Amino acid sequence: MTIKHTTCRFCLVRCGMDIEVENGKIKRLVGNKNHPLSQGYLCVKGKASVDVTLSPKRVIYPQRRKGERGSREWERVSWDEALNDIAERIARVIEKDGAPAVSVQALPPKEYFAYDIFCEMIGSPTFFKHDSHQCFTPQLMSDTLTYGNLLTYPAYLSVMDSDVIMLWGINLSETNGSKHQRVMDAQRKGARTIVIDPRPTESARKAYIWLRVRPGTDDALALGLIHVMISENLHNQAFIDEWTVGFDELRKRAEAYTPERVAEICWLEADDIRAAARLFGQAEHAALYTFIGATMGGNAISAIRLLGFLPALRGKLDEPGENGFNPPTGVRMPGYYGDSLGIASNRDYTNQLSADRCPLLAGPNAITAPYPHPRQVIDAMLTDQPHPVRVLWTNCNPVVGLEDTELTISALKKLDLLIVSDIFVSPTAQLADYILPVTTHLESNAIAEYAGINMIAARSKVVEPRGEARDEAEVVLDVLRRLGYEDRLPAKNNDDMLDFRLTPLNMTFAEFAEMGSYESPNEPLKFKSGKQRKDGKPGFNTPSGKVEFTSGKLEQFGYDPLPNFQEPAYSPNSAEAADYPLVLISGTRSIEYYSTMGIEVPRLRKRRPWPTVEMASETAEEYGLVEEDWVWIEAPTTTRRIKRKVAILKGMHPRVINAEGLWYMPETDDLIEAVYEVGANVLTALRDDVDPVCGGSIARCLICRIEKIDEQMALTGT
Repeated sequence: MTIKHTTCRFCLVRCGMDIEVENGKIKRLVGNKNHPLSQGYLCVKGKASVDVTLSPKRVIYPQRRKGERGSREWERVSWDEALNDIAERIARVIEKDGAPAVSVQALPPKEYFAYDIFCEMIGSPTFFKHDSHQCFTPQLMSDTLTYGNLLTYPAYLSVMDSDVIMLWGINLSETNGSKHQRVMDAQRKGARTIVIDPRPTESARKAYIWLRVRPGTDDALALGLIHVMISENLHNQAFIDEWTVGFDELRKRAEAYTPERVAEICWLEADDIRAAARLFGQAEHAALYTFIGATMGGNAISAIRLLGFLPALRGKLDEPGENGFNPPTGVRMPGYYGDSLGIASNRDYTNQLSADRCPLLAGPNAITAPYPHPRQVIDAMLTDQPHPVRVLWTNCNPVVGLEDTELTISALKKLDLLIVSDIFVSPTAQLADYILPVTTHLESNAIAEYAGINMIAARSKVVEPRGEARDEAEVVLDVLRRLGYEDRLPAKNNDDMLDFRLTPLNMTFAEFAEMGSYESPNEPLKFKSGKQRKDGKPGFNTPSGKVEFTSGKLEQFGYDPLPNFQEPAYSPNSAEAADYPLVLISGTRSIEYYSTMGIEVPRLRKRRPWPTVEMASETAEEYGLVEEDWVWIEAPTTTRRIKRKVAILKGMHPRVINAEGLWYMPETDDLIEAVYEVGANVLTALRDDVDPVCGGSIARCLICRIEKIDEQMALTGT
């Protein structure tokens, strides 16, 4: 019996694992107590790692499409057949339409670095990150505009020094389990939490103060908290005078957002807003963490910037118990994190899609790594304008994960070549020309990265891959060799690539695996010692060298330099709301599934068998519904409708419902129809005009109506 240590890859938290192996088979899998973040915790997804690896539904041989796209007819082919054909077809597209016609779509925690290398080698700027307008990128853009570095993301190994922890739009118990454990550690020590979320999440139920904000009004609430902190002298004027710019402008803008006005906008009580501001402002040590909930509400850049102002108003940054800046580890990271790949750049971003419409998101002036807005990529697939996009290689599931399902499917069907690298046949894979089988985290070596945390961990191979599954990096490198780039590649295979990435740390992957994890040295108050700026001067990594309440970069490009409240594009205060009286949240997820990963696994499906729509008991009573009834959900964005099973959730606002995102019915033969039946993104529009800077999203603040489904219709799937 051998115990091997590795790291999970089923979500971005990346918990440590101890695995007992005997004769090449896994006997037991538990959490690794020595992992700096997870400390022995492992969620239900991680515990199902063996179920996923051994699933009879798993793709373990390369598959090539037979018949028309979407016919669901496949033939097994060899890797040589598949990759020779893929390379030849990519080469023809590049010769005819140029490298930008070849797009890649990848996201952590799956392989990312190798796809970045692929785009660099062929010279394509069309890295299609389907959440570039509504997830980590807007948050990184916002923090960079204000501080020059990431600050508000839950990038911590511990919060034990915090007296008050504000969790804004982040459901840790369902999405960041290990970090939820660390917050509970702090609560047991006496820390109090302020939770801002429309839903009564576990964190909300255990909070000292819960603000049940109206979806899409986070920006207004932040202005209200700022108003209280300034008007009641809960801010640190000495810090503000020395280390910030634009405070007077912020103070004047916040004057209009009294607790009474904000309470009316956000469906809250004015006294609760005051209480939250006082608790946060008066705490000895307080930290604020947010994520996707605030970036999917439309006005993302303003919302995250306003949230990010709260720690600066306290005048305590980068010290124990407060929001801080963790130094990079030094390992070569994907462009997703804004780091260098360690090779010469071969991508011209001048004419990157979206560079004209969103110049701070895409193109040479992008605040972070340049990514096009997905709407422009989809449009280019459909119209060939401003240039064609003929190829997509993805390890994601855009049919489920991207807004406007019908438009997305139409675009994917028009491609000359669609390659899907995945573990299971997803709805997107059903449209593919090739499905390439990839290894699970138990079958290959990798480096686990942690956004914003000064740590990396080793993911070590535990068992041999099933069938002919291959590590994604190996496949990407193999295709590049067949395209003629062998002499320029920084690595020959996956293990060589890992060594290449670790070169700045003067260690090999074998040495790193022995260590298990690595943390780069950190120290407090780096902005005072000159270790926060690239030029070594005291201050922040912004153009002014200070925390920027008013952004010179935004003003330079014609935007309002100071963030403001913006009513959601689909508002319950609009004329349309007469026909669509409920506010719909979508895009949330449960702990069982991550971007549909796990939905094929009986062990996880048994825990969460149906896609639900959460609502208050008052809402259910109004519509004549009881728990587990089926309802239609309709929105003003499309003539299609989806169905969901009712889940009564105590504490929901009577005018708000939540349709959990990223669902399809995997037992259905036609997975495209399975998405149309229940997928929340069937209802969401893929818009690029909601947020003036990054395009934005309406996934957390749509309006809708519901109707009870006849029992026979629900059972037959009509």
